[in-house]
Amino acid sequence: MKKTVLSLTLLSATLFHAAARADDPKPAVPPAPSADQAALLKKYDLNGDGKLDEAELAAAHKSMLKENLSGATANPRLNKFRAAMLKRFDRNGDGHLDANERAEMRKWLLERFDTNHDGRLDEDERAAMREAFKAEAKALKLKN
Repeated sequence: MKKTVLSLTLLSATLFHAAARADDPKPAVPPAPSADQAALLKKYDLNGDGKLDEAELAAAHKSMLKENLSGATANPRLNKFRAAMLKRFDRNGDGHLDANERAEMRKWLLERFDTNHDGRLDEDERAAMREAFKAEAKALKLKN
């Protein structure tokens, strides 16, 4: 299952959030993982402990980066999203988002869709993002 740059963002945000909670003296009961998080854990949690350690995280980043740099995915919806993000953020026109371009994309996505301002996109915010992109795509098709 191929992942997009957004998957990297989701994984990074999830891990950042988990690390921030580790400093909390009274850890809260962790929320149930989303479907995306569960799929990531299933694929990259090699020791089956329910979390990604440093080695698993490094392997996940390397694998996902390789998949993203290879281009199209098997999911046509993700291909459209990737094409839209490349068109909007690929400043140097090389067909890939470098670290600066990805940071700009993350900032834009959070500014536009992170309605509760917690620094990550939850399930509802991602659903709103998908609907907004569908509406934009439909409007573009009507203009052509």
